Amino acid sequence: MMRMTDPLTTVELPEGGALCAVSGGLDSMCLLEMTVRQGQKQGRRVAAAHFNHQLRGAEADRDEAFVRDWCAAHEIPFFAGRGDVRAFAEENGRTVEEAARQLRYKFLEETRRREGFGCILTAHHADDSAETMLLNLLRGTGLKGLTGIPEKRDCILRPLLGATRAELAAYAAARDVPYVEDSTNALDDAARNMLRHQVLPVLKKLNPRVVENMSRTASLLAADEAALDAACRKLLAQCA
Repeated sequence: MMRMTDPLTTVELPEGGALCAVSGGLDSMCLLEMTVRQGQKQGRRVAAAHFNHQLRGAEADRDEAFVRDWCAAHEIPFFAGRGDVRAFAEENGRTVEEAARQLRYKFLEETRRREGFGCILTAHHADDSAETMLLNLLRGTGLKGLTGIPEKRDCILRPLLGATRAELAAYAAARDVPYVEDSTNALDDAARNMLRHQVLPVLKKLNPRVVENMSRTASLLAADEAALDAACRKLLAQCA
């Protein structure tokens, strides 16, 4: 059952407008569709930015073309970037996932600055945050690591963190939002995919609302972490 309508109806886009990070998948296409409608209501400009990681050959080029064509059909500005992620990872001693993230965010921030956008929007949702909590727990972490994915970091905003992937899928079906599938998402060759395919389904059998509950817990822990940080800063200032 879909309880989500549109999380962006309560989001005030900045004066400079919003640059949406769009892979072409379900989550980011929902984000783009929502942001475009919100931008039209608020009189703010909205654009899409797509980074081709060059990891999936023709499929990656298909994704880029899909987003480009959707934007052209809806008269939305489109910015594309690409980089050899695998080579960058080998040269800098990083995992492919780390290298992809670094190059992608570098492209997004450079585009935002060059074009004068007020923020970058990414399509991370509640399931992503739950996976992050579990990954950090597996590695060993403190309070901050259990707060999941932050809603805001510098100019990056994540307005879909209150929505589950199931809700986004229902939203896309109800509004005929098109998207493409990344074939690597079906593989269990990465820890995050194993959690998504094998661990979270078991947890959902124990409690169907586990993702929502973890999201609420992350919010509570984030508030605790922020309060402790503020208290420590105040004490340090007094000592100084």
